[in-house]
Amino acid sequence: MEGSGERSVGSGAGRGASAAGSGHGTPGVAGTTLASAASRTSAISRTSEGGRSSSRRGAPPDPPRVAPLRQWIRDEARRKSDEERSHRGAGAARDAIGIKHRSLIRKVTVAYSIAELLVYRRRDGAAKGEGGDGEAGAGNGRGNGGDGSDVKSEGSGKDNDEGNRSDNGSGSVSGNSSVSGREQERDFGADDFAVLLAPTDASWMDVEGVRTTTTSVVSKSPLSVRVSEPFYVRDLAEDDDRGGRTGRYLEAEISIGGDAAAERDSEREAGRGGGDDRRSFGALLHELISGARPLPPPSASDAIGADSTGGSWNSTEVRRDDKKRRGESRGTAAPRLRELGHPSSLCRMTSDLLNGSYRSLEAVRDDLHLMLRDPDCFLFDAEDAPPPAADAPSGEAYGGGAKGPRTRKDKLYGREEEAAMITDAFCRVSAGEDAAFFVGGYSGSGKTMLVQSLIARVEVSGGYVLTQKIDQISRDRPLLGVLSAFDELCTLIKRKSRPRELLDISNQLGRVFETDCAVLARLLPNVNLLFPQLANLPVELKRNEVTINVHTVSFALQRFVRIVSSRQKPVMLFYDDLQWATSPTLELIEALLTDARGASCFFFVGSYRDNEVGKDHPVLDLIAALESHSVHTTKLSLRGLRQGDLNTMVAEMLGVLPRLCRTLSDIVYEKTQGNPLFALEFMRSLVESRLLTYSLRDRQWIWEEGRISQEDITDNVLYLLTAKMKSFPENVQSALKVLSCFGIRTIESIVNYLSSTAQYPDLRQCLDDGIRQGCLIKAGSEFKFVHDKVREAVYGLIPQAEKKKFHFDMGMLLYSATKGKELGSTIYPIADQLNHGTPSSIQPDMRMDITKLNFKAGSSAMNSDFATALSYFNHALELLEQVEGHWSSHYELCLQLFFLHAKAAYSCGNIEKAYDSLRKIVERGRCMKDKLDAYYFYATILNACEESNGAYTLCEEVLSQLEEEVPKSIDKKTLMGMMTKTGQMLAKTSAEDLLKMKEIDGAHRTSMKFFTFMLSISYWIKPEMMPYFCCRVVQLSLEHGLCEDSVVGIDQYAGVLLEKCKEIPAIREACRVAKAAMTLHRERYDSSEIVPRLYFGFVGHYFEPMKVCADSLCKGFAVGIAVGDAATAFYNTIRLNLVGMLAGVNLKTLLEELDRHAEAMTCLHVKIAKNSHMIQRETLLILLDSGHSTGSLAGEDDMPSIRDPIHEKAVIIHKLLQSFWLGYSQRTDHYAKKALGTFGGMTRLVALFYAALNAFRGIKNRNGIGSIFIKAKSLYEDAIAELRVAAEICPVNYRNKVHLLEAEMGSFEKKNDDAQGEDGMIAWHVVSQRDFDTFMSSPPDPLFDDVASYAAAITSSRTSNLMHEQALAYEHAALHYKRIGETQMSLDFFMQAKSCYKEWGSNLKVKNITQQIDRMESEIHRPTDE
Repeated sequence: MEGSGERSVGSGAGRGASAAGSGHGTPGVAGTTLASAASRTSAISRTSEGGRSSSRRGAPPDPPRVAPLRQWIRDEARRKSDEERSHRGAGAARDAIGIKHRSLIRKVTVAYSIAELLVYRRRDGAAKGEGGDGEAGAGNGRGNGGDGSDVKSEGSGKDNDEGNRSDNGSGSVSGNSSVSGREQERDFGADDFAVLLAPTDASWMDVEGVRTTTTSVVSKSPLSVRVSEPFYVRDLAEDDDRGGRTGRYLEAEISIGGDAAAERDSEREAGRGGGDDRRSFGALLHELISGARPLPPPSASDAIGADSTGGSWNSTEVRRDDKKRRGESRGTAAPRLRELGHPSSLCRMTSDLLNGSYRSLEAVRDDLHLMLRDPDCFLFDAEDAPPPAADAPSGEAYGGGAKGPRTRKDKLYGREEEAAMITDAFCRVSAGEDAAFFVGGYSGSGKTMLVQSLIARVEVSGGYVLTQKIDQISRDRPLLGVLSAFDELCTLIKRKSRPRELLDISNQLGRVFETDCAVLARLLPNVNLLFPQLANLPVELKRNEVTINVHTVSFALQRFVRIVSSRQKPVMLFYDDLQWATSPTLELIEALLTDARGASCFFFVGSYRDNEVGKDHPVLDLIAALESHSVHTTKLSLRGLRQGDLNTMVAEMLGVLPRLCRTLSDIVYEKTQGNPLFALEFMRSLVESRLLTYSLRDRQWIWEEGRISQEDITDNVLYLLTAKMKSFPENVQSALKVLSCFGIRTIESIVNYLSSTAQYPDLRQCLDDGIRQGCLIKAGSEFKFVHDKVREAVYGLIPQAEKKKFHFDMGMLLYSATKGKELGSTIYPIADQLNHGTPSSIQPDMRMDITKLNFKAGSSAMNSDFATALSYFNHALELLEQVEGHWSSHYELCLQLFFLHAKAAYSCGNIEKAYDSLRKIVERGRCMKDKLDAYYFYATILNACEESNGAYTLCEEVLSQLEEEVPKSIDKKTLMGMMTKTGQMLAKTSAEDLLKMKEIDGAHRTSMKFFTFMLSISYWIKPEMMPYFCCRVVQLSLEHGLCEDSVVGIDQYAGVLLEKCKEIPAIREACRVAKAAMTLHRERYDSSEIVPRLYFGFVGHYFEPMKVCADSLCKGFAVGIAVGDAATAFYNTIRLNLVGMLAGVNLKTLLEELDRHAEAMTCLHVKIAKNSHMIQRETLLILLDSGHSTGSLAGEDDMPSIRDPIHEKAVIIHKLLQSFWLGYSQRTDHYAKKALGTFGGMTRLVALFYAALNAFRGIKNRNGIGSIFIKAKSLYEDAIAELRVAAEICPVNYRNKVHLLEAEMGSFEKKNDDAQGEDGMIAWHVVSQRDFDTFMSSPPDPLFDDVASYAAAITSSRTSNLMHEQALAYEHAALHYKRIGETQMSLDFFMQAKSCYKEWGSNLKVKNITQQIDRMESEIHRPTDE
């Protein structure tokens, strides 16, 4: 800029962002970053006097060099020639193209700068109100300095018909068809401008703008324009050194020098009909390109062109003679420029400018900027593209050229709003939520491309992207796709994580999957990359003991996703073509998104053809389910592109400016309704029919609109694709047909096997031809159709009547080629081909071979995908049952096949089919040994379906046949004898002795298996028989050897003993036995199947803190779900509620955990779980005071009508807890008596504790006389006596309860009246400050028995982390001090109680304590009577 008086006005070329840059994706050589950067640029930036453009930053640059334009043109020609001479030799052709391209970029940058300057002069003059010609007026049509003629092509979504007509060459601008002599005198040229160059010539791009000269007719005041790339674009490209990016996104800054009067005069002159700038600019552009001015036309009419329509490439006539070619305007410079090798786009622009076909200079400027932004598409000719490098990958993102319309395979057109929607959905995940995004639309509407526009952003943000595509073939393998995706996730995490992150993940996996890691390893083999300890697991994962179904898979993946997905690294799963999805797949996705533990930062994206999804399709059920669970769900339906967006797409395909092909794109839109795939194939079909051809002479595409508009095509892209396929050579068609039988993708090993056969020796070469034809791509070790519609078109070439045979023949070829080889996952596509078309007339031997193949495929799939396994087993059974005498001739195969079929059917929820297969084994089995597995599994299914009585009876019958008689009932004397005998046997056996014992033999192992199963069932339906089964399992173990069931039997025996015993020696012995069972489990049978049945609800409370027991019950539930043991998972969850409350777990946390468990039980169809969950939930809600009135306690008659023994017991204990905490003394007493008459063990101790605390409620006579007081005192004494025993064995759980009861007894016997005295305060201080370990292990101290029992109760509760009982001790201490008149001390204790109850989460008790505090404070402040 010159002079201190210059004024700077920004004129951002960002507003020139045309439709070609409006889409997402790779804008050719302009770089992938430029289009996204351009979208962020403000349209125009203005700076104050002496200021700088917003695109500038840092210190002021050095002043530019100034070169007269005509001199610069000569220098540029010499520079280009010198560079070409210096690059002769190897690679000269490629270098020459690069030199030519860089020179063109510099020239177009100069032309663009001049156009910006001229547009500013016109627009600013018109804005002053000085009038102006039609051209200047049109310049304001865009609102930000743009022109109204190309609104549609620049992404505004609106057409300007008048502009379209003029820009398409259908007419010239009115009022400008001739030029007067006065206007000719005002024409400007190269002498009116100078080029601003960078201070140094270090870079190939040294053009920084232009300025007018002092003698310029353009402006009386000095006028300059500086162009530069915004800093964010420069920064993005600073490392690429312009090596592969010649496109430029420019901002322009106008500067005006001189005084204000001269400036106003210049503006006024510009406002008056100032000549035909377009023609002058055309002549200047001609000179800039070629170095010479255009020759003058022989007449005025030739100045415009003899072809008054302006000439166009979209000819409507058949061109039979080059002399009648309609792409040229006679008398114009275009032919001569083309003959000199200049780009056809600049030739056409020059011709249109000289002919007056451009409506305004604004349109010229925008076209020039479009050339700069995307030179590969709009500036360079296809012939000038550099040859591909030797190592260039196949399938470039930008293909085409002279052979066919070029396509940008990764570019998304016209979906800016939709892309913003999916980005917003992902942002929710990054903020910590789960989210789902569903994209519907017709095939080819761009669903997959839309999702792919997000994938790069997810990966850049640190997230993990998993993709799966379903087709008609793979839909029969529903869970394999999901599991393979998450298995790949393990590899992604390993590759993208730092060592510290991997260590954290490994530690978390170890904690969460501590006891059922084998299940995770079975589902995700690659998880050992994250959790190396799994590599040491034995190969045998006890597959027959673990029932894999959709719930076990869901539960495992839920926990896995919680660990690996986070806000910083969210997981995105994209499932394409959900219209083919089956229920198991969608149920699994629903489980991942509705994890009851809360959001895992999991993002699911699904696409589907909405025209193929009916009202009852499971996809719609999934969407409804997610919405009902309040998962943020977005639904989007894609339709065809808008006409303007399609115009952009067609323009880029043909490499012509959008304004020049708008009529053609309108025809394409009318034919295809804007479907991108349909439009692409329609354009390709035009090339094949030679209605769209590339002129080598003109170096441009030409077309015939009339004939194109008359083309009769269907409204289905399949028609075009099928016609295209039929044009391929027969061998290529055959190869593509083969691949279409395997679905959208085919693994390379299948191709290799087929290539080894005599039928398809050249298969690989033909597939390479398919890749060159654009039908296939090679992705890793897979051949993949570029679109599912392409695959459908190829598959449609096989006659419908021949498809089954085609599949079968393909399968037979593969079977023969792979016989005797280890197939791995290749077995699935081979079996699929045979199953698609097995004829009924097949030979018996071949039928058995196919049966065995399906059996092998199903057995392999049973590891993870039971639904896939069931499909293969169904095919195997169908073939097997056609073989006469198959049970005789193939007995072992029948046993295995029917048993695995039953397991797969049960896992899929098809109970009747499972029963049928098991019955056949029972009926046709040759001996009892062969039937045992079927019997056991039959009993398992009966029990899971809540037919426990039937399961019990079945086990009785089996044991009877094994010569093990089970009594119908057992009397107490016999039972005591068994318990005594078993106790004596165990008394002689230590944990070390158990570890040294041998394994049990086969026959006794079977008996023990059924005894253990009956032990589990008896808890529900015959609790009186539990001791018998415990004793029988222990005796068998000690007499014949150990197995995993021995651990359960010994542990349960200890639990039964603890339920019955009250004496310390017996309890200690029971605890020793239980610990021995746990030692045996840890050191010999560290198996996930045992954990759910180790009942911490019975035994653990005597030797583990309550919170450890609660955690173990949670773990037992998790493992039960993971291994498919619903019954024992249910037991763990119902015990968790009671143990969790006794452990002082936060009530809200406990309620959330139980709700999650209840949801899992509902999914597993465990009906009795609902009843128990209701009573448990009611207790928690009462304590939480969540909408429950304190007077709403239901009686037993108000409970659900469905009864079961476990529920009836649960009602008793929960009614006791509810009554106590609500303060209902009589109800508490009522339920306490029931509980004490029903329960033993831990439940009895709990009932004693609360019954004793409740005993003195409401007793007004505190003198130690009266029957009520005596009865209450007796209850206290009994409770203290039993709790003292428990406290000696496990002080951490029971010592605080003893202290509190002793304090209450002392209070009511008036022994604590002096507790506020000096001795009491000393004792309180000593108890609260004493080392707890010493205090808990020391014998009872008389100093603390009475005076300081409240202090001891509070201190021991706090140290044991029993928050609710700490609050209870504070509350009773407060009541004590209130009774003896120590109001302030009472208030202090009430405040402590309130704080503890609040931390526990009991709003009910917080309100109750607050009311008592308020009453006491009001009494303190009440005025006394004088």
